[in-house]
Amino acid sequence: MKGILPVFVPTPTLMNDTHDPIHDTAAAEPEAPRYTSFSQAIDTARRDASSKAREAAPKLREALAGAAHDLAYGAAFGACFAACFARELVPASLRESLRRGAQDGRKAAETPAEAETPPLPAPAV
Repeated sequence: MKGILPVFVPTPTLMNDTHDPIHDTAAAEPEAPRYTSFSQAIDTARRDASSKAREAAPKLREALAGAAHDLAYGAAFGACFAACFARELVPASLRESLRRGAQDGRKAAETPAEAETPPLPAPAV
């Protein structure tokens, strides 16, 4: 097979592959900051914590507001569902009896009490 030259076929790679094994600087871990004094380290930590807290406060406030909303909705839904379910479960005749009893009780509570009646005599033994 004289006259046939070998053809170079590159290995398949991803189109957006930016990994360069020769100049890979991502593998090197960032070095921790060095402080000259303990107080400098404390001040830096205080500033970092303060800025992180300022960033987290609105997110936490939003999460708490959402939780309060969900809790209130769940409680209202549960109470209404239980009441509606009980209403459907109780027969109409019993509901009417309960309604009349409540009205009679309300009327009795609103009328002034009559003069105090004397106590009944004790039964003979």
